[in-house]
Amino acid sequence: MRGHLIKIYIFAIILGCIAPVSAQVKQKNFHLKYETHHNSNFTYADSLYKKLAGKKKISALFLSVGGGLSIPLSTFKDNSNVTFGILGRLEFASSSIFPFVIGVEVDYFSYNGSDEFKTQNLLNTFKTKILSFGLNVEYSLVKIINSSFTMPFLTVDVKNNLITREYDSGRVFDDLPLEESRVSIGAGLGMTLFVFDFYLKYNFMGNLSNIGVYTKMKFPIIRF
Repeated sequence: MRGHLIKIYIFAIILGCIAPVSAQVKQKNFHLKYETHHNSNFTYADSLYKKLAGKKKISALFLSVGGGLSIPLSTFKDNSNVTFGILGRLEFASSSIFPFVIGVEVDYFSYNGSDEFKTQNLLNTFKTKILSFGLNVEYSLVKIINSSFTMPFLTVDVKNNLITREYDSGRVFDDLPLEESRVSIGAGLGMTLFVFDFYLKYNFMGNLSNIGVYTKMKFPIIRF
């Protein structure tokens, strides 16, 4: 029975992206029951449920797009302000690897220099741009936490970060090169609400560490 419930959660994620969600589905928290044979609104859902009950694998690729608020930490906050950025992710979800969801993510954030830092260093311009790409893995907590309408998850990632800085020509900062590359490690906690993900994540990257609040929406590409 527990195995069926886990598979039903996987079906809920995919169904939420490829079919309209009715109010009745929301009220039942995606728990499809045998009685749906008598409800024409669930003909498609019931056919998939019977496949799940027969241990048929369901897999899908999703494109997620969104953005977030990034807050500089440590010495990073001494020279840069809070900023908004964008992100995109290609995700693979399958009943065969549940509760894991694997993704490849790209994001971009541009931080303006703080007024205090520019004043102290007599700068007219200071900006830090970070383009990141890497591997992301999410772990659903539905086996541990029973939550109506939402599915909590843990998220971790490893990324390569291409960093470029802009400041007045002729100036040199030994600890702030114009270009550099760094590896970052991120970890956080979030929740899925139908096709939306909301999560909080700490990104460790030395003196460029930051904490972010993100949201993204999933679009189905292919189901197989």
